[in-house]
Amino acid sequence: MSTRFTLAVGACLALMTVMLGADARAQVIYFGAEGGWSNLEDQREKFNVAGAPKVKSRYDSGFAAGARVGYEWGPWRFEEEDAYRSNDLDRFNVGGVNINGARGSRNSHAIMTNVLYDINLAGFGWNLGLPVTPHIGGGIGAVNVQDQVSVPGLGRILRDDDWRFGYQAIGGVRYNVTPAVAVDLDYRYLATTEATFRVPANPGIKYKSGYETHTLMASLVYRFGPPPAAPVAAPPVAPAPAPVTRRVFLVFFDWDRDTITPDGMRIVQQAAEASRTAQVQIQVTGYTDASGSAGYNQRLSERRANNVANALVRFGVPRQAMSVSGRGKNDQRVPTADGVREPQNRRVEIVFP
Repeated sequence: MSTRFTLAVGACLALMTVMLGADARAQVIYFGAEGGWSNLEDQREKFNVAGAPKVKSRYDSGFAAGARVGYEWGPWRFEEEDAYRSNDLDRFNVGGVNINGARGSRNSHAIMTNVLYDINLAGFGWNLGLPVTPHIGGGIGAVNVQDQVSVPGLGRILRDDDWRFGYQAIGGVRYNVTPAVAVDLDYRYLATTEATFRVPANPGIKYKSGYETHTLMASLVYRFGPPPAAPVAAPPVAPAPAPVTRRVFLVFFDWDRDTITPDGMRIVQQAAEASRTAQVQIQVTGYTDASGSAGYNQRLSERRANNVANALVRFGVPRQAMSVSGRGKNDQRVPTADGVREPQNRRVEIVFP
């Protein structure tokens, strides 16, 4: 086993370790079976014998088949792939002469660690209206390249294999048939470092050759993890309560008096009638103007508030439905200097929503 193969396997194991470390956050485990059409580029064999003729090989289109297992982690996919590609020999040219009847093939067995990224088209403002997601990616791994050629009259003149470092580029689309089943259609370019083969009749004679393939691969993928959760419909939002209209009734008093005037009594009656439909706590607050001392005005405001509350009771409002207080000469309706007699400040406010 070559040093390069050892390095390739080590790289695969290192990347697999990263994948397993991400397993705690992986969303879905999946398995895929794949198959498709493969084209192998023409190759030139370079022998280690001085004066050896130039040898060129051309290959027919062939097939590819394999399997892969991996994790989906958001838009990222991490997978291990085992794929086989086979291409039959079409033309074998030695020193510029095509060898009639030459038969053979160049095959490969690739063990690859791939990383792919699913592109969210909606993030670019594109909506195809289909469950289709494009993806790009790449992979590295170990590839066993197998070469064989038979010539009429000579039999099998070339047959050997070599493990090489492999790399591939991937681009394609995924169609989500169901949340658990998907179909991938990919283009994959797989190549390796130059392989070295020995001639069976004389192991001391070696030749080097490349391996570059273009593959159209179709895959059927099954997800073993839970499918993406369906969006949960938000519970219907309760309609906002209608805004409550705050109602204020003002009962005005004469200077230094707590007696309700006839006009004030009509206001009290209106407030009582309105409160019967509201059935809420009623605020009854008394005030004075800025004349007089603070202590005297506090007591006067409380008497005014209690007189209005008693009048409301007479009009049918329960006393327990009222909160009664006095504020003296605080919270003036019309701000004035101290000592000023202002009629608008001598009042009781009846407030309820």
